[in-house]
Amino acid sequence: MTKAPGRLSQASMPDVLYTDDQLSIRCSGRGRIRLSGQIDVTNSDAAIKALLLLYGGGQAPTCDVEDLEFIDLYGLRTLTLLSDDPVDHPVRLSNVQPGLERVLDLLAWPTFAIT
Repeated sequence: MTKAPGRLSQASMPDVLYTDDQLSIRCSGRGRIRLSGQIDVTNSDAAIKALLLLYGGGQAPTCDVEDLEFIDLYGLRTLTLLSDDPVDHPVRLSNVQPGLERVLDLLAWPTFAIT
């Protein structure tokens, strides 16, 4: 099996995918990531660069957002970039807090599926 250029194999996948003063993104199992803290305009570009090294060009991981304290539109854009075709293959979000669920309902984006 060949891997896409610039991507890590599942065997070499690190537990911590990205971290800064506001945000931590960890791999919590095959095809699942856990976001903790805040993702916004200040860190979304760096976060997506780290995520695309592992998940770019394939099926988007399920994103556990239970510990996500804040997300702005830049953060939501970051998560949409995890899927090559977010309309037909939406990004799956698990453990969505009521406030985020309300924002997603208001936006009515077909990009996300709450699981």
